[in-house]
Amino acid sequence: MRDDAGEVSITEMLHLRDYWRTVRKRIWTLITAFALIVGSVTVVTLLTPPVYLSSASLQIDAQPRAPTGGISAIGEYGSGQYLTDQEYYNTQHKKLWSRSHAQAVFDRLGLAEHEIYRDLDEPVETFKNQIAIEPIPKTRLVWVYVRASTPDLAEQINAAWSETFVESNYREINQGIQDGLAWLRSETKKAQDDVRVAEESIQDFRRKNNQIALSTDEKGHVASQQIEQLSIDKGRAEAELARRQAEYEGLATSVSRQDDPTRLSLLVASELMSQLRENHATLATQLAALEQKYGEKMPQVVEARARVEDIERQIRGEAAAELGRRAAMRGEAERAVVELGSTIDALTSSALSANGPQAEYNLLKRDLEAKRRIYDELLARQQEMAVTASLKENNIRIIDTALAEVDPVEPNYLRNIALAIAAGLLAGVSLALFFDYMDTTIKTREEVEALGIPFLGIIPSVPGLAGEGWEIARERYLYSYKYPKSAFAEFIRNIRTSVNFSAREDGQAPRRLLITSAGPREGKTTSSINLGISFAATGRRVCLVDADLRRPSLHHAFGLDNEKGFSTLMSGADQVVDVVQPTPQEGLFILPSGPRPPNPAEQLGSQGCRDALDKLNEQFDLVIIDTPPVVAVTDAVVLANEVDGVIMVIKSFKVARDLVLQAKRQLNDVEARLIGVILNDFDIQRKSYGYYYYYTYYGAERDDVAKVRRNKDA
Repeated sequence: MRDDAGEVSITEMLHLRDYWRTVRKRIWTLITAFALIVGSVTVVTLLTPPVYLSSASLQIDAQPRAPTGGISAIGEYGSGQYLTDQEYYNTQHKKLWSRSHAQAVFDRLGLAEHEIYRDLDEPVETFKNQIAIEPIPKTRLVWVYVRASTPDLAEQINAAWSETFVESNYREINQGIQDGLAWLRSETKKAQDDVRVAEESIQDFRRKNNQIALSTDEKGHVASQQIEQLSIDKGRAEAELARRQAEYEGLATSVSRQDDPTRLSLLVASELMSQLRENHATLATQLAALEQKYGEKMPQVVEARARVEDIERQIRGEAAAELGRRAAMRGEAERAVVELGSTIDALTSSALSANGPQAEYNLLKRDLEAKRRIYDELLARQQEMAVTASLKENNIRIIDTALAEVDPVEPNYLRNIALAIAAGLLAGVSLALFFDYMDTTIKTREEVEALGIPFLGIIPSVPGLAGEGWEIARERYLYSYKYPKSAFAEFIRNIRTSVNFSAREDGQAPRRLLITSAGPREGKTTSSINLGISFAATGRRVCLVDADLRRPSLHHAFGLDNEKGFSTLMSGADQVVDVVQPTPQEGLFILPSGPRPPNPAEQLGSQGCRDALDKLNEQFDLVIIDTPPVVAVTDAVVLANEVDGVIMVIKSFKVARDLVLQAKRQLNDVEARLIGVILNDFDIQRKSYGYYYYYTYYGAERDDVAKVRRNKDA
């Protein structure tokens, strides 16, 4: 968002700065996630066996016309219908990546005993998954890619994959031609034998009749003319029978081989079959689009596949019916040949009986001529089909032979590591933001103020003084006294100023403060002592009261005894002068807790407690009361109405928001005046929170742990 001047809005800058602080605060989370992801990907990449790629390209032209058209049909491709041709291309692409084709190549290369596939449960499926088919849009070219463990193996598999497909397509296309050619050869051989027998019959007749002079005007005889015409008709009928037989054999072969519906439909020339072919092409195209969009198991795909299968059943049914019709027409052609033969035989017998040797000779000659015509026609048909078969017609050919790349395509080291770096950064930043979101502890001034509680300031942690033990605790308690020019002392003075500005209702500075916390071990005593030292340094008489009658600690900080104190003052056994003890800091006095009473909460809520506090205020300018945690016991809540203001100490990065809110509710229930929160043990070294530079600027006597330890050792 930008304002009228084109500058980035303050709100957007603050949001971005908050994200940046969060990332810096959780920098080790980011580094850990980044290192794990990048390291894991790098190790896996280095251990992954190399994979080499080979490529080859095929050109798949439109399907050839049916093979029964002879030489005139050579080079004629396509159905003339766009959808049918598209269906053919899609079918070829599916066949090129089919399991049956993979099995054929697998067996051709003898890969069953190869070390890669030997121990696999599904070796052919694994082998098939190494192949990728990529049709080039708006062309008839198809790329075949093969991945293998070595360049030689990848090239060998790709070459076999392409060559096997081309050979299989050639066999499928030319099978009908080969079947028809075989039948024609058989029929031509029979016709040749018939011609030889007829020639031998004429020769025998001439020898028997001693080269008798026969009239050359035999054609004028009516019977001879009839026999000649019938012989011509019989030759035509036998040629028609040969054509019918070839058509029947071609269709029967395709039906028995269960050819694909498109090719099968092209062998049947009928209006119904054309309509079924168009419907099949349309439905197959729709099915391919649905499979690409939804996969193979969605209801829409199953329904579309059922419609395609129904059309295919109709095509096969119509092809079977056409096969029956062709069988019937073949039978009619056979009967026509038989009838003509019977008629010729009858006329021949009649002519022989009427004209004797001359008629018999004429009949033999006519029979020879008819058989020669049949033989010549069959021989021409055979030669034509032989030429067609020798041309090795194939609409699929290899354009680019298989070639393997020298360098492996997997693993791609640069790509994998780059992706790992991106994923590591994304995961690290996401985890940092997620952990920060899930972290409900109080860490910043903004989070304190979001709870509706004023923020008084921070007390920084002192490097090297973390841990347990009274010696370390005593160093923390008196740090601002020993190092008044340290940044630690400066932050205490800032809190003192904030407290002074939180005036009472009468406009005067507070004279009685209660310092508590939501939970234990949050630094109440450290805050009370150092705040007391700071107030005393201004010339005010300050009394620190240890009202934690259950776990007192103030007397340990100054090495004082605890035989008498606040409990004995409340009971009236002692006077103020008897229980108050001086400290090294001028103007600061300590009132220990004294002996623990049996009922601390009742004692603190008694009139004796109120009287004791009044007596203390008569002699001191400021009374600071150190109490137990609010949530743990009711002591602080009981005393909350007896003071001018309550200060809650929160240890940063430890106390949850819910616990602070609970403490706030308990204080509000008794209408206590909560003047603010001190954020204790704040890690200044976390530069993301903006206090670091302030800390270094004011650190003339910075929190030098080495100095602290040297002084302690001395």
